[in-house]
Amino acid sequence: MKENNGVAIIGGGIGGMEAAVLCAKRGHSVTLYEKSDKLGGVFVAAAAPSFKEKDRALIAWYNREIRKYPNITIHLNAEVKNVKALKADEVIIATGAKARRLNVNGAHTTIEAVDYLLGNKSVGEKVVVIGGGLTGCEIAYDLYLKGKQPVIVEMMDDLIVTKGICLANTSYLRDFFKTNQVPVHLETSLYQIVPRGVIVKHKDGQYETIPCDSVITSIGYNPAPVVKNKKVHVIGDAKKVGNLRSVIWGAWDVAMKI
Repeated sequence: MKENNGVAIIGGGIGGMEAAVLCAKRGHSVTLYEKSDKLGGVFVAAAAPSFKEKDRALIAWYNREIRKYPNITIHLNAEVKNVKALKADEVIIATGAKARRLNVNGAHTTIEAVDYLLGNKSVGEKVVVIGGGLTGCEIAYDLYLKGKQPVIVEMMDDLIVTKGICLANTSYLRDFFKTNQVPVHLETSLYQIVPRGVIVKHKDGQYETIPCDSVITSIGYNPAPVVKNKKVHVIGDAKKVGNLRSVIWGAWDVAMKI
């Protein structure tokens, strides 16, 4: 282990907090910078639905754990734009990812998944969810529990095709949608968003207009490191978009080498 070097961590999501705690345990002086007013990152939104109580408990645990160490200094509402100005011996970039944007007519009228999850924007009764990954499916499930009428549109031939996701969760969601007759359009792409609906294109080339009151987009994320070079360590979604396990394990691997 290196002698008590200063470690700067940019990003206070799960990966940033895991790295901070482990670096502190290893004797380093850690400064954590988070641009928002709370720790947790995008996981705060992911944990927002009523059925994600275990995720909320994990965020609370990290918030308690990280404050146990006097050698961790936390700066909230602190967006770092100049990494060199930090003058830290080691820098860990944990700035997460940015949501992908639709490139279709009417895209400006949609609601991004995080905005819905955080309650920043309200939806109508019938809601089309663009994207049948884990987040999109959880949003559709949440909508159903709230008495809404969700419709899922997914380009792939199945829901939640990403590897490494718990089979119990994915199987339950698929079965739930089937049992409760939630419309799921697979191998279907979004063509256009129109007033009071969306136009989609099916595998056979046929177009269909699906009436709706609101459209939520959940089409994935792209890594968004504030900087990426050989002099810094990039972890979590800022390196490669993954899941909770890959974020924590990646943070642990990096922190153990500092």
